[in-house]
Amino acid sequence: MGFSLGALFEAGLLVINGIAVLQDFSPPLPEDPDGKPVPRFLALYGLAENKEEFGESASVKSKLIHVINAVRTLMRMPLIFVNTAAIIYLFLLG
Repeated sequence: MGFSLGALFEAGLLVINGIAVLQDFSPPLPEDPDGKPVPRFLALYGLAENKEEFGESASVKSKLIHVINAVRTLMRMPLIFVNTAAIIYLFLLG
């Protein structure tokens, strides 16, 4: 893969897809007697929830949490269409 606009687009798409699939907690398993959700990647590293109060200066961690949550909520439907278009493009034009 050479350094081109298409390669940059594909790399950006892969990064956004990676952010979009991150989970805070997994749903409880049916055989789990406690019924509590299991912490996943974001919760293990303290990126699951923002503990910042209104009016405080935002830290880098807080901004990262906001970006992850924004990508997960706002980009869900557009990513489906962009991924479909990218797959068709790569199948037709390689």
